[in-house]
Amino acid sequence: MNDIIRQFYEKNNLPKPIVEQKVAAFRRHSDIAEEFEQWITDRTYKAEGAVIVEGYTAKKLSELSEYLDGDGAFVLLIELRENPEKAHRRIMQGFKRK
Repeated sequence: MNDIIRQFYEKNNLPKPIVEQKVAAFRRHSDIAEEFEQWITDRTYKAEGAVIVEGYTAKKLSELSEYLDGDGAFVLLIELRENPEKAHRRIMQGFKRK
């Protein structure tokens, strides 16, 4: 299932440990992984039946910041599910680059 995701990260030259970490996170959340795979394939967000976590979809997150297109939006969905307080703080702070 995560072959598409793995190939996406490898194609973008992420270091192997980071690829493994991201793939493991998506493996824990197969619903989000499935939606991310669709985004990788056609670069569109699900309009209907999208995964909603803490009131957010990947599309809604992507509209909050240019840094959250694709990967960033789906990774943040996972963070909202696993660590909602931290994720909400990041959203409230506005995703400033370091």
